[in-house]
Amino acid sequence: MHTRSILLALLSLLFGGALWAQEPAPEPKAPPTPAPKETPDDSDEESPNEEKVQVEHPEEIARIQTSLDRLARVRRELKRGSTEELRKTGVEFDESDRSPRLGNRSAVLPLTLREAIRAALANNPDYLVALLDARAAAEGVEQARGVFDPSLSFTGTWAQSRSPFFSANPFSGLPPGLAVARARRMNLGTTINQLLPTGTQLSLSYNEARTKSNNAFALNPAYSPSLVANITQPLLRGFGLDVNLAALRNARSSARQSEATLVETYMGAALAVEQAYWNLITSEEQLRSQKRSLESALKLLQDTRKLRKWGRASRLDVTVAKSGVATRREGLIIAESNLEAAHDQMVRLVRPTGDASKWDMFVVAVDLPNLTEEPNLDPGESVQKALNRRPDYYRAQLALDNAQRDMLVAENNALPAVNLLGSWTQEGLGGQHHSSWSALGSGRFYTWSVGVNVELPLFLRSERAAVRQAKIMIERAEISLRSVEANVVLDVRGATRDIRTSKARIEAARAARILAKERLEATRARVETGAAVRRDVLDDLAALANAETSEVQAYVTYRLAISRLRQATGTLLDDSLDVLDDRVRKVLERQE
Repeated sequence: MHTRSILLALLSLLFGGALWAQEPAPEPKAPPTPAPKETPDDSDEESPNEEKVQVEHPEEIARIQTSLDRLARVRRELKRGSTEELRKTGVEFDESDRSPRLGNRSAVLPLTLREAIRAALANNPDYLVALLDARAAAEGVEQARGVFDPSLSFTGTWAQSRSPFFSANPFSGLPPGLAVARARRMNLGTTINQLLPTGTQLSLSYNEARTKSNNAFALNPAYSPSLVANITQPLLRGFGLDVNLAALRNARSSARQSEATLVETYMGAALAVEQAYWNLITSEEQLRSQKRSLESALKLLQDTRKLRKWGRASRLDVTVAKSGVATRREGLIIAESNLEAAHDQMVRLVRPTGDASKWDMFVVAVDLPNLTEEPNLDPGESVQKALNRRPDYYRAQLALDNAQRDMLVAENNALPAVNLLGSWTQEGLGGQHHSSWSALGSGRFYTWSVGVNVELPLFLRSERAAVRQAKIMIERAEISLRSVEANVVLDVRGATRDIRTSKARIEAARAARILAKERLEATRARVETGAAVRRDVLDDLAALANAETSEVQAYVTYRLAISRLRQATGTLLDDSLDVLDDRVRKVLERQE
């Protein structure tokens, strides 16, 4: 044993020496290289040729933090809690307090789109106000026409006088010298006046007086009837049909403008009702989609819990599934609230009332936003139709006509007033009524006169200013008309484009909905094989719900685009003319 140990030690020395002989000799150490100086990293600095862009603004964060600190400080001073405390507060509500339904909605109200529009136009007080405004404006026409109505006036006077009278003639009827001439006079008169559209003013008066005096040689009592006719014909200012009928024509034009406003209100109302109608459909679809999404999330939670029991899912998976259920429950609550609001909005439009008990109606939209017959999509023809039917364009044309008539009147008022005057008076006299009337009718006692009256303002400041103002108003009306014309073209082109875009959107939304459903099924299969996580299923559920809602919304957008084109061309109310005031048809057909 001792000999074996010695042999092993010798062998070790031999092999160690051989290995040491094979190692290379150590190289001399090189002098230490000085460490490079640290230089700032300028890799994030802009090149001199690049535009400088600054994205870091720490002062904004500081400013916002200052505002938040101030809010917190003020709340502490007011002994009010913060939002953090709000999140920590537990909530417990009764089941009745957690439902957005305010009533049972036992009364069912099925409505087609046409029925909803007609009911709103007939019953909604918001639109009846515009109708009353149009009726009130129509009364202005009669007011303007009343200027040419004849007027009748009556006059009755009683007078007694004691006048000094001096005469040396013993046959004067009064004592010679200074005497008192007493007289009592009763006068009755009636006058009728008439203004003609040519500016001619006519006046016819009949007067009868009874006079009794203390004159011994006078006729006592004396009856003196008279008939007086006067005519005044303007020759410059105030002459002509156009000038004198301008106020009446402007009143008619203003009434038609109010009627055009009524038509425009009705068109906006019809479109608003249609939007509310389709919003009801969309809200129903959103609620249905959110319900399916919640059911799928609940199914995922149940499956995850089962897998958790079998050890194939983690606690995090269950938490993620619960979070998905809570999120979709919130979406379902919001969708239900939106549907209730849509019901109330439809009731407000078609059957508005101040009785709260009559609002619990279950409105059912019968029509669906299917594809329908489209109007002519040629922008040129649509614009031409719009110019012949649009109420706003018609109103702008009427405003220009009014401005032009105002200009005509202003220029006429700047002319001198030259009036031709004529008068004829026929009189009678007698001691009794019948004798005085006989003398009046005999035609023996008359007086006539003809003359000219001229009035010339020296400076015409007011008249010239009125002319300048009228010119400005004409220019304003012309600009407004051009603006409306441009809006007509813009509305027609925009509505036509929206129709074409909506059809393409329908195709895309349908494809997105089909693909979202296929993707959800594929994701579920991948979860079963472990190739995907359960959070992906929740994401795909949300994507499918959005795709289903977007498809319905695409159809709704298509139908609204068609209605907007009909509104842009002035044909939106054609299906409801039989229930509307006749003024609407006259405006659309440009009837006087």
